Amino acid sequence: LARPQDAARFSVTTYATAIAFPGSMIRLGDGSILVASSDGSNLFKSKSGRLLRLQDTNHDGVADGAPTVVASGLPGLVTSLRQTGNLVMALSSQDGNQAITLLTKGATPGDVLTVAGKIHFSFPSGFLHTIYAMATRPVPGDPTTTELYFNLGSEFNDKPTTPGKTVGISGSEGVSLISPNLNPGSIYRIKLHDSGSGITVSAPEQIATGLRNAAGIAFARNGDLVFQDNGIDTPPPGDGNVALSADELNRIGISQIAAKIFNFGFPDTYTDAVTGSTMCILGTSCPPTGVSTPIIAFLPKDGRRSEGAVEVSLAPEAFGSDFSEGFFVSFFGKTFGAGPTNDENPVVFADLNTGDYFHFVNNQLLAHPYGLLATDDTLYLSDLSFIGYEFGSVDGVPANQAGVIYAIRSLRDVAPVPGPLPVAGLGIVYAYSRRIRRRI
Repeated sequence: LARPQDAARFSVTTYATAIAFPGSMIRLGDGSILVASSDGSNLFKSKSGRLLRLQDTNHDGVADGAPTVVASGLPGLVTSLRQTGNLVMALSSQDGNQAITLLTKGATPGDVLTVAGKIHFSFPSGFLHTIYAMATRPVPGDPTTTELYFNLGSEFNDKPTTPGKTVGISGSEGVSLISPNLNPGSIYRIKLHDSGSGITVSAPEQIATGLRNAAGIAFARNGDLVFQDNGIDTPPPGDGNVALSADELNRIGISQIAAKIFNFGFPDTYTDAVTGSTMCILGTSCPPTGVSTPIIAFLPKDGRRSEGAVEVSLAPEAFGSDFSEGFFVSFFGKTFGAGPTNDENPVVFADLNTGDYFHFVNNQLLAHPYGLLATDDTLYLSDLSFIGYEFGSVDGVPANQAGVIYAIRSLRDVAPVPGPLPVAGLGIVYAYSRRIRRRI
C-alpha cells in the first residue's frame, strides 16, 4: 500500500491465482464471490466468457480452492458483472457481439445460473470504444423491476462521432424491448421488469452525453450516480504514451438523474493532463458553456500518472471515516504488452467531498488493476494478468493463467455481513463498473 500509515490498518492477501483474465466481481448472499473471466489466449480477442465462484469460508482472505463454473458460453471479453435481487447481469464487449446476458440464480449460491435473456448492441464498424460498464439498483418498492445504467463509448479518440452514426439495441432469448437507435458517447438507463414468464425492457433513457468512454459507473451512498471518463490520448503525431487530457470522475445528483441530459464536454472541452487547465479541443483556454465539470481530474500525483481508469467502487464501511465519502478507482494503465514498465496503473482513492485523491496502491506494483468489489470490511481487487501482458507468455506463464485477485481487509474488528452492500437509506445495491483503455 502506498501510504505508510495504511500498513497498520489493512492486511493484503492473495485471494486467488491462475484465473483467466479476472475482471468485474460481485458477492453472493453466502459471502462467496463471482468473478467474470474471459476465455482464450488473447484478452482483446476473447470469444467466450465464464462466471467463476470462489469461497473463503474461514474469512482469512484466501479462497478455499479452485473456482467452480456457474455460467459459461457468454460472449467474450466480459467487462462488467452486476446483480440485483435474483438477477445477475454480465456485460460482454466482444467486437461484433456486444451484449448484456441476464441470468437468474438457483436455489443455492453454488447452483448454475440460468440464462433469462440477452440484450444486444450493434455498433457501426470502426468504433474505438463500445460498451464496457454497468450499474444496477432495484426500483424502490418494486422488487420485480431493476434500473440498469450502461455506457456507450465514442467513435474516435479526440474528435466527435460521425454525425448520423448510432448504436442499435435489441433483445433475444425471452427479452422484449422497444428498440430505438442510441447515441454514442453517452450513459443510458433501462428498466428490466421480470414478470416471471419473461423480462420486459423499457425504452432507453439518455442520462448523459459528451463522454469519451465512461467505462466505470457506481452509486454513492446517497444514491448519486458517479462515473469516470477516460481522457484523450495524445493525438498523432504523438506516441500516445502521455495523455492529452486527464481521466476524470463525474457525478449526477440523485434528484437530477433523468431530469435532463447532462453534457460532460467531450470532445469540445477537456482538462489538460499536466496543467489541470480547462481547454478547448483546439488548445486554447475556454470557459465551458452548459458543460458539467468533473468532480476530480486525475493529474500526476507526486510525479506518478493515473491513466486508463476502469472500475469505480465505494470503500468498505470498515475502512474508516477518512474513506467514507469517496471512491476507489482502478487504472488499467498502458496496454499491449507494457509489462513491468507500466507507470500509469495505480489504484487511487478519490474523496468526493474534498476533490482530493491519493494513490492507495502505487503504479508498477500491479500489471492491470481492474475489478473492484467492496464488502463490509474488504476491498477485492483483480489484476488481469500479473505478467503485464494481455496475450502471449512470460517465463513460461501464459497471460490467460496469470490473473490474480487480492483481498485488502480492514484490521478493525467488524463482523462480516453476507451479501452486497445496501445504499444507506435507499435500499439500493451498490454497483461498480469498468473499461479497457485501448491505445490505437
